[in-house]
Amino acid sequence: MKRRVKIVVDVLMLALFLYLMYYHPGMGLLLHALIGIGTFLLFIAHHLLNMNWYKTLFRGRWGARRILLTCSDTLLFLAMLLMMLSSFMISGLVFDVSFLPVRFFWRDIHVFSCAWGFLLMAFHLGLHLHGALKNIERKLKRTAFEYVGWLLELLIFLFGVYAFWKNGLAYDMLIIPQSNVPPSGPLFYTEYISVIMSVCLLTHGILSAMDRDMVKRKRGV
Repeated sequence: MKRRVKIVVDVLMLALFLYLMYYHPGMGLLLHALIGIGTFLLFIAHHLLNMNWYKTLFRGRWGARRILLTCSDTLLFLAMLLMMLSSFMISGLVFDVSFLPVRFFWRDIHVFSCAWGFLLMAFHLGLHLHGALKNIERKLKRTAFEYVGWLLELLIFLFGVYAFWKNGLAYDMLIIPQSNVPPSGPLFYTEYISVIMSVCLLTHGILSAMDRDMVKRKRGV
């Protein structure tokens, strides 16, 4: 039951986050702010549901894979905190918070943290999908569909890289000003989901390489 609740929370959080990333003038700042608050509440719920991760954080051995996972999770947590802080600092644009002077510097920080949070969230998802992708590749191995699977992964990855560059995510991550017109809704979600899938495949590739290296070390190669 708890696992199902975790999945529902994570799917809702990702869906709302994507909707928030699609924000552009005309969509309404109030709705954007309210959905943002809901997303942060889901983020808190996600951490409460995964308290065991904190309890075991300083136990056991620290290999390269565990260091990678912990660092990425920590960076995602920091990106989300920065999103919350920057949202609060520009909340005067929506709510009557007279003691908070609005500084557009914080808007740049908000865009910056959202871009990093989006990529790190995709990486986090890739960590959880690694096992499933590994099983699919194992089932396709030495079958007529093995190379079809590899080709499909390559095409998805390349389209994701293209969408990443086309939508200026690299500029947002580096706080470089740009005049980027957002694509239509269906195209936006197609491109951003492809970016997520591309990052998941990259994460899967990194973990697969680490798995192979671990096997070689055990065999003494």
